[in-house]
Order: sequence, then C-alpha cells, then structure tokens
Amino acid sequence: MPLTSFRKARAKEELRLILPEINEILESEPAVLRINPESIMLIGDIHGDLYALEFINGMRKKLGYKKILFLGDYVDRGTEGTEVLTKLFQMKLEEPEDVFLLRGNHETVDMNIYYGFFEEIGYDRDFLLEISRTYDVLPVAAVVSGHTFCVHGGINGTESVDSITKEGAFPYLWNDPSELPGLSRSSRGSTVREFGPDIVDGFLETNGLKRIVRGHTALRVGYEWWFDGKLLSIFSCPDYVGLGNAAAFALIRGGELKIITFEN
Repeated sequence: MPLTSFRKARAKEELRLILPEINEILESEPAVLRINPESIMLIGDIHGDLYALEFINGMRKKLGYKKILFLGDYVDRGTEGTEVLTKLFQMKLEEPEDVFLLRGNHETVDMNIYYGFFEEIGYDRDFLLEISRTYDVLPVAAVVSGHTFCVHGGINGTESVDSITKEGAFPYLWNDPSELPGLSRSSRGSTVREFGPDIVDGFLETNGLKRIVRGHTALRVGYEWWFDGKLLSIFSCPDYVGLGNAAAFALIRGGELKIITFEN
C-alpha cells in the first residue's frame, strides 16, 4: 500500500473509533447552544485544510483564548477532511465545555458524494453513513453572550431561535444574505433562500440580539460585513480551491468583535 494510502486508511480508522464517543456528546447538546464566555474565537469554513486548522489552534494558544466555536464545513474541497474531522472531534472530546462544533451544509452525505470527501474516504458508503449519523446530531447554531447569533449559513425569517431544531437544520446551513428585502430565491437551488436587511432586523429584534456571524461564503479577504455591521461573514480556508483568497477568524471579548486575517 502506498504511503499516502496507508496514512489515509489510518486516519479513517482513527476517526471511526472516536465516533461513538463524539456522538454521545453531540446528542446531549441542543440545536442552539448558549455560550457565555469572557472571550471566544469564531471560526469559519475549514474545508479539509489541516494547515488552516493547525494555524488557528496555534493562534488560539498564542492569544490565550479558551473557548472556540467552529461554524461548519469541515470537509470537501480540500484533501484532509478526515484529518480535520478527527482533530476537531479529539478537541471536543478533550475540552467539551470549551470547543463547540456547528453543522455546515457540507456536513451532509449529498455534498460529500459530489465535492470530495466520499472520494477521500475511498468511496466507502458504510463509513459515509456512519459519519452522517454524527452530522445529524451536530448543533445548528449558537447564541454567544446573549448578543451574537452564530450559524453556518443564515436565517429563515424573523423566527425565534427557540424554534430551531436539528431535524430542520437545512435553511440555517444554506441561506445567504442579500441586499434585496424579504426572503428571495437563491442561485444555490430552489429550496435555498436569501434574506434581506429587513429580515435581519426582525430576527435580531425578535431575539434581543446585536449581530449575526456566519460562514458559508468564500471571500477574497476572508470576511465581509453586511447591513451596517449587523451581519459578519467569515471564511477560514485560505486559497480555497486555488482562488488565492485570504482567510479570517473573529474574536469576541467583552462584547467587542475583532477580525484577524491570514494567508497560506
């Protein structure tokens, strides 16, 4: 067996062994996490980039941040999704009260089949189904310190966060912001919606929140502000599929938000 194939097989088996324990922890967590830290790091899409994850973990240690929240999209597009998942799950097992993992739209079987992870795991359907059971129990969103709503994709109207369920995760994994008012159709597909500034205002007012932080969108400089600072998009995978983009993550301390960018 070639060395690369051996490493992949070993990484896959390592991941398989920790799934039962990680499932138990994730099943115990609600669809919407309530996190009240003194400070926290918010991380966007990783997409199988182990370098990006290692850089982020190094910065976490350097900056002295204990709490860290990942906004989803851990696999596909990149070549080290197995290693990224394994590392994230190990972190969660070691620090269950400090490491938080949300679900992204690539934490789904349909996306994995077409965008790389299924090939990475050797087209192993049984293993993909095992992983899908873990995807299904990941939290969908988080409210940080009572003021910041964190999610992978977006919102689905002016609903209460209490109405969000793991079974109804789809719009929160897929929807995007738009300058158009209301909920409008998306180029991502017929079941996906874009939400406008009025929807964001209504959602924040309904839930007594200050802002939304989300991932889901590759960005040239790694982040983008929308709606006069009410919504922030971050993307934490540099040079995503060769686009040459920078990456970013956010820090919240004492209610203030700061962005740090990085490149390959």
